[in-house]
Amino acid sequence: MSPLKVEAEKIALMDARRALLRSGYLLEHRLEAVLLDRGYYVEANEAYPDPDTGKSRELDIYGMQALKAGRGEFDFVFTVLLAECVNNPQPLAFITKEPLLGFLHHEDVALAGLPVKVPESRKTWRSLADYLGMDKYHHYCKGRIATQYCSFVLKKKQPAEWMATHEDSHFDAFRKLSAAVDYYSRKHFESWRIGKREYINLEFYYPVLVVQGDLMDVRQNKKSLRISKAEHIQYRMSTLVGKEQRTHQIDVVTERFFSKYLDILDSELAKTARLLRRRHKFVNMTVDRIARAASRFRSPEKVRAAMELGT
Repeated sequence: MSPLKVEAEKIALMDARRALLRSGYLLEHRLEAVLLDRGYYVEANEAYPDPDTGKSRELDIYGMQALKAGRGEFDFVFTVLLAECVNNPQPLAFITKEPLLGFLHHEDVALAGLPVKVPESRKTWRSLADYLGMDKYHHYCKGRIATQYCSFVLKKKQPAEWMATHEDSHFDAFRKLSAAVDYYSRKHFESWRIGKREYINLEFYYPVLVVQGDLMDVRQNKKSLRISKAEHIQYRMSTLVGKEQRTHQIDVVTERFFSKYLDILDSELAKTARLLRRRHKFVNMTVDRIARAASRFRSPEKVRAAMELGT
């Protein structure tokens, strides 16, 4: 290939600008700056293994912030933000509905660490989310939810018309978020080494898709179809991991709403920390009980099993 041909194939600065503006790369950079300004620890393009292939994949943004949650020196709760970024030229539309059991959606809050459960009796446990009454203040238990979504493409054939369709990039983003929640929660449990004294150490995982373009809230009843712009949608995604079906609640927000979304997370973390501090005697007793049970094991899998709900 001649040098002249190579030179001719180089992208022009204006074309590079347009390509970047169409991508999600600049969106990632802007969101990272917002998180850093609000005191988050941030890692961009954090690597994690694909649950099916084991190959390395990248999460657009991993962010973490901490809040004191007890009287112990190292009693903390953490917000862990797992974000994917999409520059959607066409609106992303979600068909929303009133949840049948919305008051139970606090049980879908993804968390890991000590303690994710509290004793209900000598032999039975209940989830920490239930014990704290998170159904009263967690945003997963408020508002409409969606289990279907689509975007839009213009058919090339004549006459031209718009078609509702699934974009592979959107499906891939949701799949990455659900896999990332499972990976980081499992990692937090399985990396645990029980010490002489354990403290409150809880990570709350918030998977979120941030879009640069528009969101649509689609509401259908027997007589009408109503479509309106939205800034925040709650999407429930069911996936199969092996033979196990798992449900992840994923927030979808516009870039415009992102700071207000962080306000929601801050408020929930602060409420959770206050409740844990008020009930510190019972919570500390629970941490000690779980730690004693887990200290009998050496394998990460068994330590995790002793710490999780259901054991």
